[in-house]
Amino acid sequence: MISQSNLIPYELDQPPRVILEFVEAMDTFDLRFLSCDLLERLEMDDEHMLDDAVERAINACLALSIPSRKHFRKVFIIKQNGISRGWRLSALGCYLTVVNEDPAHPMVAQFQAFLF
Repeated sequence: MISQSNLIPYELDQPPRVILEFVEAMDTFDLRFLSCDLLERLEMDDEHMLDDAVERAINACLALSIPSRKHFRKVFIIKQNGISRGWRLSALGCYLTVVNEDPAHPMVAQFQAFLF
Protein backbone atom coordinates (compact mmCIF):
# COMPACT_ATOMS: atom_id res chain seq x y z
CA MET A 1 0.00 0.00 0.00
CA ILE A 2 1.26 3.45 -0.93
CA SER A 3 0.76 6.13 1.61
CA GLN A 4 0.78 9.82 0.87
CA SER A 5 3.92 10.23 2.89
CA ASN A 6 5.80 8.08 0.35
CA LEU A 7 4.75 10.19 -2.64
CA ILE A 8 6.98 12.97 -3.77
CA PRO A 9 5.07 15.77 -5.44
CA TYR A 10 6.47 16.79 -8.80
CA GLU A 11 6.09 20.49 -9.29
CA LEU A 12 7.68 22.47 -12.01
CA ASP A 13 7.06 26.17 -12.36
CA GLN A 14 8.03 26.17 -16.01
CA PRO A 15 8.88 23.33 -18.39
CA PRO A 16 12.53 22.91 -19.32
CA ARG A 17 13.78 25.21 -22.07
CA VAL A 18 14.20 22.38 -24.56
CA ILE A 19 10.49 21.52 -24.24
CA LEU A 20 9.49 25.15 -24.73
CA GLU A 21 11.69 25.33 -27.85
CA PHE A 22 10.13 22.12 -29.17
CA VAL A 23 6.62 23.46 -28.62
CA GLU A 24 7.59 26.73 -30.35
CA ALA A 25 9.02 24.79 -33.31
CA MET A 26 5.81 22.78 -33.63
CA ASP A 27 3.67 25.93 -33.39
CA THR A 28 5.60 27.57 -36.23
CA PHE A 29 5.99 24.46 -38.40
CA ASP A 30 3.20 25.51 -40.79
CA LEU A 31 4.38 29.13 -40.93
CA ARG A 32 6.63 28.47 -43.94
CA PHE A 33 6.39 31.81 -45.69
CA LEU A 34 7.91 35.21 -44.93
CA SER A 35 6.13 38.45 -45.72
CA CYS A 36 9.30 39.90 -47.26
CA ASP A 37 9.31 37.01 -49.76
CA LEU A 38 5.65 37.71 -50.53
CA LEU A 39 6.48 41.37 -51.16
CA GLU A 40 9.25 40.32 -53.52
CA ARG A 41 7.02 37.84 -55.34
CA LEU A 42 4.31 40.49 -55.79
CA GLU A 43 6.98 42.99 -56.86
CA MET A 44 5.94 45.40 -54.12
CA ASP A 45 8.08 47.47 -51.80
CA ASP A 46 5.65 49.00 -49.32
CA GLU A 47 5.87 46.94 -46.13
CA HIS A 48 3.22 49.11 -44.46
CA MET A 49 0.62 48.19 -47.09
CA LEU A 50 1.40 44.53 -46.51
CA ASP A 51 1.05 45.04 -42.74
CA ASP A 52 -2.41 46.52 -43.36
CA ALA A 53 -3.34 43.51 -45.50
CA VAL A 54 -2.11 41.14 -42.78
CA GLU A 55 -4.21 42.98 -40.18
CA ARG A 56 -7.29 42.62 -42.41
CA ALA A 57 -6.46 38.93 -42.92
CA ILE A 58 -6.16 38.43 -39.16
CA ASN A 59 -9.54 40.13 -38.71
CA ALA A 60 -10.99 37.73 -41.30
CA CYS A 61 -9.66 34.81 -39.25
CA LEU A 62 -11.20 36.25 -36.10
CA ALA A 63 -14.56 36.66 -37.85
CA LEU A 64 -14.39 33.01 -38.94
CA SER A 65 -13.22 31.78 -35.50
CA ILE A 66 -9.93 30.60 -37.00
CA PRO A 67 -7.02 30.92 -34.53
CA SER A 68 -4.85 33.59 -36.15
CA ARG A 69 -1.77 32.51 -34.18
CA LYS A 70 -1.60 29.38 -36.33
CA HIS A 71 -1.39 31.46 -39.51
CA PHE A 72 0.35 34.73 -38.62
CA ARG A 73 3.37 35.41 -36.41
CA LYS A 74 5.16 38.75 -36.14
CA VAL A 75 8.92 38.34 -36.54
CA PHE A 76 12.03 40.46 -36.89
CA ILE A 77 14.08 39.94 -40.03
CA ILE A 78 17.77 40.78 -40.24
CA LYS A 79 18.72 42.42 -43.53
CA GLN A 80 21.90 43.98 -44.81
CA ASN A 81 20.68 47.45 -43.92
CA GLY A 82 19.34 46.55 -40.46
CA ILE A 83 16.43 44.84 -38.79
CA SER A 84 12.88 45.07 -40.05
CA ARG A 85 9.56 43.75 -38.85
CA GLY A 86 7.83 41.09 -40.84
CA TRP A 87 5.46 38.16 -40.65
CA ARG A 88 5.72 34.41 -40.85
CA LEU A 89 2.67 33.12 -42.66
CA SER A 90 0.99 29.80 -43.30
CA ALA A 91 -0.41 28.99 -46.74
CA LEU A 92 -3.81 30.25 -45.55
CA GLY A 93 -2.10 33.33 -44.11
CA CYS A 94 -0.49 34.08 -47.49
CA TYR A 95 -3.76 33.57 -49.31
CA LEU A 96 -5.74 35.81 -46.98
CA THR A 97 -3.01 38.47 -47.08
CA VAL A 98 -2.96 38.63 -50.88
CA VAL A 99 -6.75 38.66 -51.06
CA ASN A 100 -6.77 41.58 -48.62
CA GLU A 101 -3.99 43.49 -50.40
CA ASP A 102 -4.60 46.60 -52.52
CA PRO A 103 -6.43 45.56 -55.72
CA ALA A 104 -4.97 48.57 -57.53
CA HIS A 105 -1.67 46.69 -57.70
CA PRO A 106 -1.59 44.77 -61.02
CA MET A 107 -0.28 41.47 -59.62
CA VAL A 108 -2.75 41.53 -56.73
CA ALA A 109 -5.62 42.27 -59.12
CA GLN A 110 -4.46 39.45 -61.37
CA PHE A 111 -4.40 37.02 -58.44
CA GLN A 112 -7.80 38.14 -57.22
CA ALA A 113 -9.27 37.80 -60.74
CA PHE A 114 -7.71 34.34 -61.07
CA LEU A 115 -9.64 33.19 -58.00
CA PHE A 116 -12.91 34.10 -59.68
